[in-house]
Amino acid sequence: MTFLIFVGLVVLFFVVFDSRKTIKYLRARIEELEYGLGELNSAVEKISAPVRNAEPVPGAEPLRRARPKRVPDSPRLTEEAEATANVEQAAEASEHIEPVEEEAPASAGKRFEDLIGGKLPIWIGGIALVFAGFFLVRFSIEAGLFGPAARCATAALFGLLLIGSAEFGHRIPRFGKIFTDDLRIGHSVAGAGVAVLYATLYMASELYGLLGLTSALAGVVAITILAFLLSQKHGPPTAIMGLIGGFAAPYVAGVGPESIAPLVIYLGIFTAGLFGLAIHRGWAWLALLATGGSVIWTTALLFMDISGDSSLVGIFIILLAIGGVLTLSRTDRIFGVPKVAMRSIPLAAGLVQLIILAPLIEYSPASWLFFAVLAIFAIALSWRDAEMTPAAAGALGLTLAMVAAAFSDYGPDQGDLLPAIGFAVLFGLAGHVFALREKDGSIWAFIGLAAPTGMLVVAAILGRLEWTNNGWGAACFLVGISTGIMAWRSRLQSGLIVLAVASALTAIFLTAALWLWTPERFAAIIIVLVAAGLAAWARYCNSKAVAREAFAAAITGGVMAAISSSGLALTLFASLSGETGLYDYLPDPWLLLPELLVPCLALLALAYVFRGILERHLAAILANVGLIGSGAFAYLLLKQILAIGSIEQFVQYGFAERAIFTHLFAAAGWLLLRRPWPGEWIFTIRMLGWTLAAIALFRFVYFDLLLLSPTNVRQMMGPAPFANLGTLHYGAVALWLWLFARTRAAQEGADQWIRSLEIGSMIATVAAVMVTVRQAVHGSIIALSTNVTSGPGGPVMSSGPGYTTTETYLYSASLLLLAIAWLARGIQTTNALLRIAGLLLLTLVTFKVFLIDAQLDGLLRILSFLGLGFALIGIGWIYGKLMKREIPGAAENSGG
Repeated sequence: MTFLIFVGLVVLFFVVFDSRKTIKYLRARIEELEYGLGELNSAVEKISAPVRNAEPVPGAEPLRRARPKRVPDSPRLTEEAEATANVEQAAEASEHIEPVEEEAPASAGKRFEDLIGGKLPIWIGGIALVFAGFFLVRFSIEAGLFGPAARCATAALFGLLLIGSAEFGHRIPRFGKIFTDDLRIGHSVAGAGVAVLYATLYMASELYGLLGLTSALAGVVAITILAFLLSQKHGPPTAIMGLIGGFAAPYVAGVGPESIAPLVIYLGIFTAGLFGLAIHRGWAWLALLATGGSVIWTTALLFMDISGDSSLVGIFIILLAIGGVLTLSRTDRIFGVPKVAMRSIPLAAGLVQLIILAPLIEYSPASWLFFAVLAIFAIALSWRDAEMTPAAAGALGLTLAMVAAAFSDYGPDQGDLLPAIGFAVLFGLAGHVFALREKDGSIWAFIGLAAPTGMLVVAAILGRLEWTNNGWGAACFLVGISTGIMAWRSRLQSGLIVLAVASALTAIFLTAALWLWTPERFAAIIIVLVAAGLAAWARYCNSKAVAREAFAAAITGGVMAAISSSGLALTLFASLSGETGLYDYLPDPWLLLPELLVPCLALLALAYVFRGILERHLAAILANVGLIGSGAFAYLLLKQILAIGSIEQFVQYGFAERAIFTHLFAAAGWLLLRRPWPGEWIFTIRMLGWTLAAIALFRFVYFDLLLLSPTNVRQMMGPAPFANLGTLHYGAVALWLWLFARTRAAQEGADQWIRSLEIGSMIATVAAVMVTVRQAVHGSIIALSTNVTSGPGGPVMSSGPGYTTTETYLYSASLLLLAIAWLARGIQTTNALLRIAGLLLLTLVTFKVFLIDAQLDGLLRILSFLGLGFALIGIGWIYGKLMKREIPGAAENSGG
């Protein structure tokens, strides 16, 4: 039942399609007829004009319309064409033509009735006749009514009777009117008769052995020719019915493993006949259906036991694919589908079926030979017709699927490796040979690149080949040479993507080969060297795309250097958490020399040498990466000098080492920001300078003011009251910030940045004064918190000195002097920021004296208030004179 429904749907599809063609033809003929009638009316008007009244008859005006394009007569409409010719002759003989009202288009209900009640029954009835003949024979077999010869003769007579009815039924009195009233009845009956004859021949030859091979082949040829001749008169319906009957005959009769070879021969001859009919009539749909029917049968055979007939099935698949492609190249398009897509269908179906066949015969040499034939055919077809080049690309994709399936099923088999290499060479050579063709050269170029690349990737992932690193390196090198040749040949077409893809693949495979041939610690150097080669190639070809690839490769080298030096990165992160014994975490500098320093220096050289082809921001990024890596290696070397590992070493040298690192960053940033640079480098260098300055400021704030402040963690400042490390370090930071605000880069930037740097400098000065006071009072160690140190008997708890009354008084006196100094300098240089800062600091000192120093005892309290009073009175007097000088007329206004 399911099969009947499927057949009915196929027939319905082609009935509707054929009806569309018929309607289009009839419309064209009607337009041509109307044009002839219009010309005839015009001639009649000219002849009868002198004898007519002045008032023209409504509706008799001549029709003036453009002459429609002549359409060729349809073979299916012979009777309609003859009737049209008679109407034209009658129109020429007429002298007067009455206007004819146009009929309104049929309603949806009317069209539904016409389809369901008029068209479908005819075609479904024809299909029913076919199955009636099939099941009649089967019934005779099951009931034992006739012998084999009588059964076949009865079926043949039934088929011939159907064909005879279609051809001569219109001559039968009364009954013949059925065929003349609707020509589709004859078409359906003729197709059913052809299908019955195919089934009869198959049963006579395969089931009963009544016909030998020669006789069976002759019978198939004869029936095919008969169907061909009948389709000349009855059109596509007869061909469709013959097609359905021919493919359904083996199914109805029953197929077993013992009849595979005859079935394949039958399908071959039957399909060849359908291809011939399709070529003769230009029916692409018939060629596609013939290909589809054969593909269905061969696919069904692949799931049966075909071990003894595998070669025959493989040969049929090849011939079917080639025949389908060549047949479709001689036919018209169907439903507007491009011929390229239609011609690729049989080829793709054949390759897929060969992929299914290969594991059934254990990927024997025959399976690879079958596949190679179709692959070569696809290449040759694309060589002859540039429009078919995508088919060659599709064949390469299916070839990769075939090789992948072989590797995944059987693992490391050298027998499968040789076909993989052969296909890589086949498609690779074809791609290189045709890569420079004008129309489809880019597709061929990608084929030439994808063939060796894809085969190597498939072999590496699925092949499970036990090769050494040298072997894999050699394979990568050979593939890289192939892709490099493609890049060289496409260098004149730098605007195409082929150059970029070929260059990238070459870089990847050469990098992989060198990586496999050398120790792992040289990986970053290799990647950066390959990036330099890509940059040189980009400059030679003047290709921005390849230049970006060089940048990507260089960044990859930087990332690889960072991964190789991960121990150093972990040390840096440990320092951010407050770890003091960092030396124990540091890697060996000599091991990082090829892994970090050399690649980073190479990045700096690459950014400078190829700055012309690289975009400015890309070169800047490479330079910054190189500087960061080089700076990290310099940090590693500097950490070797003091080698601070234990807590005692940190207490003694930790603050000094940290201060030196901070000032080195600040000095480098200041040197980069203070002088002018060439226009092409000014942005990069200034960004680097500000980055170094930001690192120095971050170290000062994060480590020296917060995390590892000498007032929180025990660290030795030195014994000298003013020449100690605390005073010098904090004062130098204040000086650096003030100098940064006076650099050319800051002066050419925004004013708010200058103001921020100056304010930061003043804050650092306040911190320097306070550290100086505390060191002068307590000595080298000024920490307040409790610390744990190691001793002979274990950990020893110790606490730092607290605040003393002298220290409190000295804070007030020192900050008061600093405020006075800022005010004096601000008044002298008319610097409003210094004056405002001095006033703010004076205000803070005033609050401190009244709130904190008031609790002091004895002479210190008296001195605090006495000094503050004299300072405030003097400052007020001086500041008042300054304000009067800056605001003219203030004295007069106050006096009035």
